[in-house]
Amino acid sequence: MDKKQINKAVRDYLFDTAMTMFKYDGLPDNVRPEDLERMLLENGELIFTKWQNEYYIFQFTGTGKQNYLGQWDSYQVNNPYVSCNHVFTDKNAVRIRNTDNSVSLAGLLDMYSELLSESYITLNMSDVNARLSFLISAGDNATKASAELFLKQVYDGKQGIIGSQPLLESLSVNPLAEHRDFQSVIELNKFYYSDFFQKIGLTNLYNNIHDRISATETEFTATSIYPFVDNMKKNREAAVEKINQMFGLDVSVEFTSSWDYRLMNGRNLKESDFKNTGLFDTGSSEQAGETEEPEQAGEQAGEPEKPEEPETNKETENEDNN
Repeated sequence: MDKKQINKAVRDYLFDTAMTMFKYDGLPDNVRPEDLERMLLENGELIFTKWQNEYYIFQFTGTGKQNYLGQWDSYQVNNPYVSCNHVFTDKNAVRIRNTDNSVSLAGLLDMYSELLSESYITLNMSDVNARLSFLISAGDNATKASAELFLKQVYDGKQGIIGSQPLLESLSVNPLAEHRDFQSVIELNKFYYSDFFQKIGLTNLYNNIHDRISATETEFTATSIYPFVDNMKKNREAAVEKINQMFGLDVSVEFTSSWDYRLMNGRNLKESDFKNTGLFDTGSSEQAGETEEPEQAGEQAGEPEKPEEPETNKETENEDNN
């Protein structure tokens, strides 16, 4: 696969992952949820309307008059497939935004697919170059062609052979220093995936620095990923409410299970939440628990301490006996 193919494969995977963020109920049969999400994620906005007694979602161009913020009050639609060349307004169409600023995910998808493609290519080249411990230099075209054939055979997983003795003698071989740092490339690849997933609101506690991470770091990671996707959900809910009011439908939208999850239902985390999981550093809480054991042992015994008798009482008892 060349770089363009790798880039497309990675982008398609990331895009399909983001497509599963929301689920809809009550949409008309003519409006598929996957089509609605695809248009929103790629273009940032669309309109929902009714045309020739059918419900549609359309891309549009702003037209009409502008308000003081420069926003158009009408939506020009030109869709030859349904013979629609019409101007819609807020009275007969609902504008659905991906975010408050109608930002699509195209920029993020392009950026991370490019970064991930580069890391995959680097990893592949490192893997292939591990089969060779030298560089080849050639002094003429015939030698160069023979060297290129040799390298192609090595790349294809075959045993490289140079059959001509004169060609073999004209080749110059330079040894390479041993440096096979696969781990750093793998770590970089994992970081790119983790960073993208967090951008779209998926909790990913990727950590390549510490053996363990604290509950505070976990909570910060888990809560910092929500604002962007919550903004996306807010815009969809507002649009769905307008659609129901305008067209008398009963449409609803919500996160799918992967996005709807909130760590510990949103409450503040405690070290005890992760005790015995082996994932987080709970040493401080365990030490605190050890200091409390003597007090708990005393309470469980249920034996009250007996007060010591005063010495004056003992003296009076001795006098009475005498």
